[in-house]
Amino acid sequence: MNTAKKYYKHPAESDLGKGNVLMEARGEKIVRQVEIYGLRVVWADATGQSDDRFALADQPLSFFDFDEDDEISAREFESAWKKARDASGTP
Repeated sequence: MNTAKKYYKHPAESDLGKGNVLMEARGEKIVRQVEIYGLRVVWADATGQSDDRFALADQPLSFFDFDEDDEISAREFESAWKKARDASGTP
């Protein structure tokens, strides 16, 4: 089983408008995600989420049809993750 971490960023849309979703995947499983809509930043992982409207994706990674252009660095993801956690008051 492939458990290497990979990170992706893709355009998204919600009732908050247009934005981006950033995902951390281990193999086919999405393990953490951040969604950014303007100044609103939310997070989700297996333990919960900062906004009940934005639960962790339960589809396999292959469902999203990401390609190399969607890949981002671990640093970019971790920066967004920290911002989202700080915004929600979650350490």
